Order: sequence, then C-alpha cells, then structure tokens
Amino acid sequence: MTTTLALREENNLDLILKDVESMQRMCTSLMKTKHYQTMGEAGIFAIVQKAKSLNINPLEALNGGLYYVQGKVGMSSEMMSSLIRQSGHSIVKDPKSDNTVCILHGKRADNGDTWTIVFSMEDAKRAGLAKNMYDKYPSIMLYNRAMSMLARQLFPDVIKGAAYTHEELKEISDNKPMQIVQNETPIEYITEKQADELLEILDSCDSEYQKQVLSFIKKAPVNAENLYQLPVALYDRLRSAAVKKRDEAKAAKATEEISIESSVMEA
Repeated sequence: MTTTLALREENNLDLILKDVESMQRMCTSLMKTKHYQTMGEAGIFAIVQKAKSLNINPLEALNGGLYYVQGKVGMSSEMMSSLIRQSGHSIVKDPKSDNTVCILHGKRADNGDTWTIVFSMEDAKRAGLAKNMYDKYPSIMLYNRAMSMLARQLFPDVIKGAAYTHEELKEISDNKPMQIVQNETPIEYITEKQADELLEILDSCDSEYQKQVLSFIKKAPVNAENLYQLPVALYDRLRSAAVKKRDEAKAAKATEEISIESSVMEA
C-alpha cells in the first residue's frame, strides 16, 4: 500500500513538473509578442495557472480577464460577473444605482444566501479614490468596486483568490505591505522583498520541510496560495523556524562531510 501511494505521488509530481515545463515554454513563446511582454514571463505564468484553476480559457484570461500586479493575480469585474452567473448564482444591479452610487444584490443558487453591497462616491472619496477614472467614468468605477466587494463576500468559492480588480491591485504601494479588507477586517501581507527572502531561506532547507510549509500556509486560517500572500503576523515566526531548519541542514551536511573525510583518511 505504501509503495503504491509513493508511486502515485511520484507520478503526480512528474505530471506537475511536465505541466510547469509546458507552461514555461508557452510563456517564452508569448514573450516574443509585444502585447504580452509587459506582463513578463512570471505574470503570464501566474495568470495561466490561475486560469486553469478557474477553468478559464488562458488567452481570455491573458487578454483582460485576469491581471498580474506585484506577485498577485486579480480579476476584471466582467470576469467575476461571468463566472458567478455561470455557476448559477444571481447578481442584480439595483435601479437606484447611478453616477453617485452602485447597489448590487447577490443571491447564491445553492443555499439561497443573499448579500447587498452599496458603494458610493462618498465611499470612494473617503478612501481617496474619487479622482481620474472616477471623474470620467463614475458609474463604471463604482460598479467595479461594488462587484469585487460582493464577490469576496458572497462568492469567494467562485473567484478562488482572484478577489481584486486591476484598479484595486494598482493601489498597492511598491514600498508598503499590501493591505486587504477581508470580511471587513484589514489583513496586512508581507512585502515582495520579505517573500523573496523567505523563499531563499526555504531553498536551503530539505524538500520535505518546504512541502510542510506550503501545505501549512494553504490551509485555514491562512488560506494563502503562496508565500507572497503570507500575513505579516506569521512572518517572523515562519522565518525563524525556516532559519533554524536551514542551519540544522547545514550542520548535518557539514557533519556528514567530516564523517566521509575521516572514513577516507582511515582507509
């Protein structure tokens, strides 16, 4: 039984690696086209992988359905609406909506749960958003924000982590940790630099520990897809543990090398 499971896991890993290699070849090919060059290979890869998990046509995702900003994948309001309705759920725009407010009513098909989102120009002003595009296209911008809020609240299983529009992701500062509102509670994520540092440390740890870390962050209550979505509150603890494992691995390797050298000398 154990042997069978091990072989199955090995086969699954081979399939995953082949899929990754295929995606990398695709990214390299698309990078030859100017339209996709601005996304970069990392952006193309992230979008295509997210599209697969959402059962979206990759080219549809790459051509505006999904976005890649600072290591995170977002989704257009049009794609959110499409996926939610394809799943059988309902979204109704209240007739009271206009250039000053957008009101959306959502209803789930599976359990009948409902949720109403109201996002007004006053809300946008308080958040420091009421400028540029909000001046030119107020009703569209209010709708986009209301749609992403409704999707996060009532249909998180449909959008699967791609919970923010391009506009929202653009609000993330390059020099500040990302702050996201989830269930009305702000969540602060580590910076890209911190994530890169943590990945570098983990690369020096054994593969089993790396798997344990990734498995841990993907489970509740963290629910992160990768280290770039790690909450700041967990960073120091996870980094300290990873550094300890890295140092243990280095010490074990040094001991092994000394043992081998001694054996050779004795022979």
